[in-house]
Amino acid sequence: MLKLFIAVVSVILLYWVWHKKNQIFSKQNNKVDPFITTIEAIELQTFLDWDTPLSCLEGDGIRYGRQFKQKKPPDLPHEPGCRCIATKLFYTSNDVFQGTSPASTHKSALGDISSKDAFLLKSILHKIIADSEGEDFSDFLEQFELNNFSAEIRNQAISLAEQAFNAANSKC
Repeated sequence: MLKLFIAVVSVILLYWVWHKKNQIFSKQNNKVDPFITTIEAIELQTFLDWDTPLSCLEGDGIRYGRQFKQKKPPDLPHEPGCRCIATKLFYTSNDVFQGTSPASTHKSALGDISSKDAFLLKSILHKIIADSEGEDFSDFLEQFELNNFSAEIRNQAISLAEQAFNAANSKC
């Protein structure tokens, strides 16, 4: 009788261990916590207008911080007429690697514009300041794809560029 009792207890104990083993190991194997880090940055943002200085246009969008090539942002203002601001940004590794960061806007004389519009406007303003001497404005604009501007700001952006072009050529 004692042998039968030991056998029954052993079978029950083995069944209980086997049943718990599947529960314990299945939870451990399927449980993977993502490792998410936060990246802190300071981004230089330039107010885009017809009279934005060249150094501001060149510095626009540069990020500074521990994880970036340039560690410390410059002292602001750069030069007379500078309207740059240093904005603190926080990214998670999920934002960086999954592309889930929100679309940003850019401050300009036209109001808040999309990053795509800001990039094109900044390119035009930079080219005007760098080398637009001796050209006609319509000839100058032919080198840019103006249809890439959003329809609601296209005419205003061209007017702003023309104002910058006239100001740059009157200095010469």
